[in-house]
Amino acid sequence: MAAEHEISRQQDLYYADGSVVLFAAHAGQTHAFKVHKSVLGSHSRVFADMFALPSATELETYDGVDSVNMPDDAKDLEDLLRALYYPATILSMLENRNPLAAMKYRGIFMLSQKYFVRVLQKLLRARFRADWPSTLQEWDKLMEQYDSLSESTVPQHDAASQFVDNRMLEPASAIRLAREANLPEILPAAFYMLSTISPFMDFDSLRSGSPPTLTDSEGNVLVWVPGERTARWGLLTPSDMMCLMRGKHYLTEFAQKIDQEAGRCLCDTNHCVQYINRRKLLKGPTQDLLRVLNEIGSTVTPAHYSCHDAMHMLASRCIEARSRLWENFCYYFGLPDIDDDQNDDDSDDVALGDPEGAEFRNE
Repeated sequence: MAAEHEISRQQDLYYADGSVVLFAAHAGQTHAFKVHKSVLGSHSRVFADMFALPSATELETYDGVDSVNMPDDAKDLEDLLRALYYPATILSMLENRNPLAAMKYRGIFMLSQKYFVRVLQKLLRARFRADWPSTLQEWDKLMEQYDSLSESTVPQHDAASQFVDNRMLEPASAIRLAREANLPEILPAAFYMLSTISPFMDFDSLRSGSPPTLTDSEGNVLVWVPGERTARWGLLTPSDMMCLMRGKHYLTEFAQKIDQEAGRCLCDTNHCVQYINRRKLLKGPTQDLLRVLNEIGSTVTPAHYSCHDAMHMLASRCIEARSRLWENFCYYFGLPDIDDDQNDDDSDDVALGDPEGAEFRNE
């Protein structure tokens, strides 16, 4: 255990009548939490079993009670304890589509699984599931919301809040969380969103004080433009990068097949509406193919145009193709089948304990 002067006590989580002190480290500093075995045990079967087991040797003590050295990060443990003692803090965690959620709450989510704090685990799992669209209709609604965000602000690299995608879901961190916490439901939408973002546009690098100068294969300088999405590319594992590359390959093939099956308009010139729309399909990786298909499908060609019939056929194919594309994301990106693991015997309609309740008693 660290020396007394090296221990930081979390005052609002250090109860005079606490029955156990939990020690955990963060950034080289030891933090102490004096809490109640009854509170932890009432929410977590792991804690309940740990405190119920007879010890072969006498437990270490600190400040007159048992003490336990926890292997977890102190910041994550603090978030977990705060959620148990101050349930209102959960409301901020459940903020709708917080773009930082996958990064900010990863620790507490993983601890809720590790210590089987079932209620908290279910609440956070439901939040992440709700954030990411599971149907094409939900995806379209989310894109409508994003389209309404202002894209007119030119960013200053010392003012990261001016990036419009600070208010949008960040797919790379969501993928990392989904893999670690077994949340396959959010992977299809997250991988597709990531496929529409240039790998040169890195979330953290562009927000640094001195963003790096990037060039393409021909030496042209790549410049971030207002409204362009960024991603935390460094969070992707090699296997997830392979999934992304596989998905981009299939998306390109899908677009090429739509183009090949569309048929050709009789005029077939560079000014032909159908020709122009078919070219949109073939712009390659990082384009939002769902958006392109929707734009083509929404194109209205006057009946007297010579390309009317051909364009009508292409538009119909594109609208139908959007549903097929969405349904095949798991296959395209090589993702696991989605299996709802929430069909268990535990009720989801429960709340964290009232901090004024009986379980917060002196032991």
